[in-house]
Amino acid sequence: MLDETFSQRTRLRQFELVVEKKSIFVNAHYLAELSPYFKMLCFDDTFREAQNGRAEIEDEAYDEVIELLRFICPNSDYVINRNVTENNFSMLTHFSNLMQLRDLRRQLESYVENEVRMENYRPRDENLVEMITEAMNASFSPSLMDIMYQKLARIDLNHIKALIKNLPDRYAQAILEGAQKFFRVYPMQLPYRSSYSYDQFQQGIF
Repeated sequence: MLDETFSQRTRLRQFELVVEKKSIFVNAHYLAELSPYFKMLCFDDTFREAQNGRAEIEDEAYDEVIELLRFICPNSDYVINRNVTENNFSMLTHFSNLMQLRDLRRQLESYVENEVRMENYRPRDENLVEMITEAMNASFSPSLMDIMYQKLARIDLNHIKALIKNLPDRYAQAILEGAQKFFRVYPMQLPYRSSYSYDQFQQGIF
């Protein structure tokens, strides 16, 4: 039975990833089939990591790496559960970009195009901002970004500003500008005009 915590070395899982000083054991051959990042990291002899069978991944969270591996690797029933949601989209987008997981990237793009686009798709506001931020980092296409900006534009402007106030300026500005493209513009209310003909009035007097 497969260890879904990836905490033990097995016949297949021989390569060691160290995240937050904790060991994670993975099947290097399987990951190399998914990603040129892992192909080089695990098998390119010019890399010390490939020579040692061990790599330290810095500045990443252990729990998130485990969640990623559970997403892209088969479970104990030899089934791959790949269900993208608003809760894991940001994390998956981050790693798909960092680790060059191209098939995952295609799935995430499809999620935006086919799920986020739907009228009844209502993510939490905080999740949507995180999704947009990671999609920006991963250089999603303008058309896909616009789908998310259009969804964000349904939120009150002041609330958007509150959501992005702690982001670096370049992200906050880009998100605000992206959403503003889709804010609803209501027609200007024209002043009341009478249907009475003033020409007729003048003709009546003179």
